[in-house]
Amino acid sequence: MSDRQRWRPVLFDCPKTGQKVQSLLAEQVSETGEARYEPVSCLACSGVHFIDPVQGLLFGAKRNE
Repeated sequence: MSDRQRWRPVLFDCPKTGQKVQSLLAEQVSETGEARYEPVSCLACSGVHFIDPVQGLLFGAKRNE
């Protein structure tokens, strides 16, 4: 049963409505270490946003340091 997909929750701010949205992303690690973005259906605006599954950031967003 090691081939079962694992999922983890991610919380992001919808850029259109400003609402917090929770979704699930597949738990996969990039072997190259490069950022990759997964499409996520947004329940707040019914649109699609792209999220980095490792950092949980929206495409184009900058992490506060």
